[in-house]
Amino acid sequence: MLTIDVRMIQAAGVGTYIRQLVPRVAAALRAHSITLIGDSDELKIFPWSREHPFRVIDCKAPIYSLREQIELSAKIPKETVLFWSPHYNHPLFYRGRLLITVHDTFHLAMPEFVGGWHRRLYASIMFRAVRKKADGILCVSEFGKEQLLMFCPHGRQLITVIYNGVDRDWRASSAWPSPHPKPYILFVGNVKPHKNLRRLLDAFMLLDKMPCDLVIIGRREGFITGDPELVRHASRLQERVHFLGEIHHEDERLRRYYAGAEVLVLPSLYESFGLPALEAMALGCPVIVSKLGGLPEVCGDAALYINPYDVSDIAAQIERILTDRTLRDCLKQAGVVRAELFDWDRTATSTVEVITDLLGSKAGSC
Repeated sequence: MLTIDVRMIQAAGVGTYIRQLVPRVAAALRAHSITLIGDSDELKIFPWSREHPFRVIDCKAPIYSLREQIELSAKIPKETVLFWSPHYNHPLFYRGRLLITVHDTFHLAMPEFVGGWHRRLYASIMFRAVRKKADGILCVSEFGKEQLLMFCPHGRQLITVIYNGVDRDWRASSAWPSPHPKPYILFVGNVKPHKNLRRLLDAFMLLDKMPCDLVIIGRREGFITGDPELVRHASRLQERVHFLGEIHHEDERLRRYYAGAEVLVLPSLYESFGLPALEAMALGCPVIVSKLGGLPEVCGDAALYINPYDVSDIAAQIERILTDRTLRDCLKQAGVVRAELFDWDRTATSTVEVITDLLGSKAGSC
């Protein structure tokens, strides 16, 4: 039996990973029993959860908590051959075979952006345990792998790099009207400090002569309770900055915003993969991304690169792409070609190979 932790199915990055891979993995492993541990009410939202004979074990334990460690370990069925944790917060008390997906090591690499000593301690304990307990580790980029090896130097033989993907049907439609009344720059992501939204707002202030808006798609908590600098800048740019909140990957509105944007800007200080950049390229939206982290690995020569610490550089590259139609068209074409290298079906196939290998000789009894 394969058991999968799907409690983060509604999250942004990790949630997209779960929603894209679990149905594909299940389709490839129809001969095996698969148990999902997560919020049963949330799972009902997704049609694929009813198309496979999953066993569902309800678990609403919050992530990064003591409760998750106690409850999750207790609810894993005894007949489980392999437990797959799609995030580093794996069950410490589980003693069976364990596959862990490590999307990034942000909590360790940039502790100054992780709120509260208890969160930093939790991450430290979890990553030390990854090295000791995991039978297999999935990373979403070579950058992510090398970052993990800085903290788990003896785990190289356990790590497999499998890139994230994009849906094959993610193509722009000429029938789509623009979702916004004016030309706009797009940012997609949460508003945590390492996403560097404050410097993007600073750069946007320098572009006051440009007839365009800034559209931000992502969770809004940061503007309500978070960085006061974001609140201050957003209020000064109130008429030109439009914060739409979170739009799920499956919502067609997200595709329309990608397809209609003049450019997507991701000025992240830390990014192991950068899924919005890949999604934007697939829909013919030119991208400007940070030269740090895993973004160059994903975007290749199909993007403009910025120093995310340099506000003037961010502004200059945005202005360049807004005023040079030839460059913009070139990046659009290059982005579509680049995005074809990444595919969720391919991601799932490679993931199934790792799972099958870890199930090993016991797979026949699943």
